[in-house]
Amino acid sequence: MFRFEEPTCASCQKKIEGNEEVYVKLVYPKRKGMTEVKAWLRNEGVFYCKACTEQKTSHGG
Repeated sequence: MFRFEEPTCASCQKKIEGNEEVYVKLVYPKRKGMTEVKAWLRNEGVFYCKACTEQKTSHGG
C-alpha cells in the first residue's frame, strides 16, 4: 500500500530491524482514542538503538 522509510537510530543512523530493542523519545499525546502504533511511532517518535542508549547512559549523558 504505502512505502515508508525504515526507522533509523537518530544517533548512529543504523537501520532499526524487526524485533530489535529500541528506545523511542515521544511527547505524551493529549488526545484519546485508538491508533495504529507503528504509524504513530514512525510519525511522532525519535528512535535510538540499544547500543547508543547504553553508551549515552554509561557516560552520564
